[in-house]
Amino acid sequence: MELQRRDYHVERPLLNQEQLEDLGHWGPAAKTHQWRTWFRCSRARAHSLLLQHVPVLGWLPRYPVREWLLGDLLSGLSVAIMQLPQGLAYALLAGLPPMFGLYSSFYPVFIYFLFGTSRHISVGTFAVMSVMVGSVTESLTADKAFVQGLNATADDARVQVAYTLSFLVGLFQVGLGLVHFGFVVTYLSEPLVRSYTTAASVQVLVSQLKQCWRSVPSSLRLCPAPWSRRLWQEWPWYW
Repeated sequence: MELQRRDYHVERPLLNQEQLEDLGHWGPAAKTHQWRTWFRCSRARAHSLLLQHVPVLGWLPRYPVREWLLGDLLSGLSVAIMQLPQGLAYALLAGLPPMFGLYSSFYPVFIYFLFGTSRHISVGTFAVMSVMVGSVTESLTADKAFVQGLNATADDARVQVAYTLSFLVGLFQVGLGLVHFGFVVTYLSEPLVRSYTTAASVQVLVSQLKQCWRSVPSSLRLCPAPWSRRLWQEWPWYW
């Protein structure tokens, strides 16, 4: 069976640029001021802005409860069991009462639950930041005139210095976020990040030596403080 051959003939008028523009009604776009679009409000735009700034409203209604709830509860419980003693220890590193470590372990995670956008980021206290805050609180509260000016005890003065420092750091972070200063991270090399991490761990270790090696007799300075003090008090005849 032979296929029939069909011939097609297309006729198109020959147009110049002016005729083509007239045919397509082409012309310069109407000038609109960009600032006018910023103040336009609609239901869809309000909904998108709300989901952009409060992401929990977007993913929580679609959360698969049957598939993920049990695993999330177990993982959250295991992290909480580990975070509670860490929070207490980090509060002592910062020179604050231990209960503030519990506050710093709960509230950052709760706020990030509402406004965070990543499921894999680690939020909470860590040793380097606690040591940095502790260095500030110890250096300022060591001045008796500064503590008397606050009309508070030494512990209350440390707390006031800590939350004032946290507020100022938060203002700086908001400002850097508004100018999108995070691009600097792309210029940090991997050896630089590793060296900073190693130096931070060494700094934390050195800062805690004063808690492990207290003032004891010269013959016991090479022994850990709890064991040496106990031996010195209970068995003085041994020494």
